[in-house]
Amino acid sequence: MELRQLRYFVVLAETLHFGRAANLLHISQPPLSRQIAMLEDELGVVLFERTQRSVRLTAAGQRFNRDARSVLATLDQARSHARAAEVGETGVLCAGFMFAVACSVLPVLTRAFAAAFPHIEVKLKETIPTDLAEQLRCGRLDVGIMYSSDATDELCTETIFREPLVAALPAGHRLAARSAISIGELRDDPFIISPRDASPFIHNTITDHCRQAGFLPRVRLETNFQQTIVNLVGQRLGVALVHSSMRSTRAENVLFVPLLHAPHIDVALVWSAASSNPCVPRFVQTAQHIGLFESLATGIQVCA
Repeated sequence: MELRQLRYFVVLAETLHFGRAANLLHISQPPLSRQIAMLEDELGVVLFERTQRSVRLTAAGQRFNRDARSVLATLDQARSHARAAEVGETGVLCAGFMFAVACSVLPVLTRAFAAAFPHIEVKLKETIPTDLAEQLRCGRLDVGIMYSSDATDELCTETIFREPLVAALPAGHRLAARSAISIGELRDDPFIISPRDASPFIHNTITDHCRQAGFLPRVRLETNFQQTIVNLVGQRLGVALVHSSMRSTRAENVLFVPLLHAPHIDVALVWSAASSNPCVPRFVQTAQHIGLFESLATGIQVCA
């Protein structure tokens, strides 16, 4: 059974006239009659009752007409899905992110992408920046949202927003009531910080900022995730420098104080140029579009 035979049959079933059906199909009447006869021979049933004045569907023809239309609709849908997948309008996108963006650009970006491409399934995975880079290189992730400086040279990066670091201080800290502080005023406090092997960039940014003020931070605790750092600050185990967007967590017993001459953090969308997933360019385009706007949260600058 050929696909064209199904299409010929459906048109004839709709018109119940060989001449009109042949015109609609842009063929002559004899080839149409031959194809319908071949279809009936293969099925072993009579699909049409033919007289000199009329053509009517038999009971078998009526049943076959319903099924043939269903088959053709499914094939048309399959063709449409394949074309959509080819241009990245449907499919699956695996995106990795570091926790630091969960309070800023991640929710905005994923909502915008879901609205623009509702037929693409986005699977999100949280991990540390250095692991993100490795999983992007190995193809286990399609895109990552991370510090651009932690990405390797073979990965593509597009900076999508920027925000300053702020001081996270435990409630009751001597500087907690200040409108802003300098980093040098924390030289005698124990620090909670991300380890260098989790993110060389954020670790070096904090230590370099302290070094410029003439001291190295006295590290009491190292932990991978910003939320854990903030929670430990609330337990009075030390102070920390964290993303400004972490203020939206409203952590208990923690006050966020702006830093004078604070270092700013660039966060980028990162992907492999070798990726064959057509959904990746769509995600990048969405991030670039969001980059035209400002103020995802207080203190965040979205890069144009």
